[in-house]
Amino acid sequence: MGKVVWLLLSAILLATDAIGYSVQFGMMQSQAVPIYEMSYNISETFRTVEITQKDKLISNINLILVLDESQVERVVVATILTGGIGCNYTILQFTGIQPEESPAIVTVLIYGLPSRQASKIHLS
Repeated sequence: MGKVVWLLLSAILLATDAIGYSVQFGMMQSQAVPIYEMSYNISETFRTVEITQKDKLISNINLILVLDESQVERVVVATILTGGIGCNYTILQFTGIQPEESPAIVTVLIYGLPSRQASKIHLS
């Protein structure tokens, strides 16, 4: 019995080393489409990322997902400095405490609605 408990505890502790976290800004709408996806290796304490749309299709952002794919003991905080939900641009700042030899891996996913559809949806 003791070996089974030890094996289960070991498996749980090993599994937690691979789990990161995610932060969600906004809500997913059924008409939303992915408009941005990028992964960043963050080794600095502060990093600012400016995201604007490059194409002529203007979409309003309705969901920003920030996925920290690093180890649990690392801390990365995502902050929207300007723009964001309801806008067609955003500036995100990542603040992190990282060991110098091992950068954080952060993936940003942004979903948006074309402007015509965005004006028809009202959140209460």
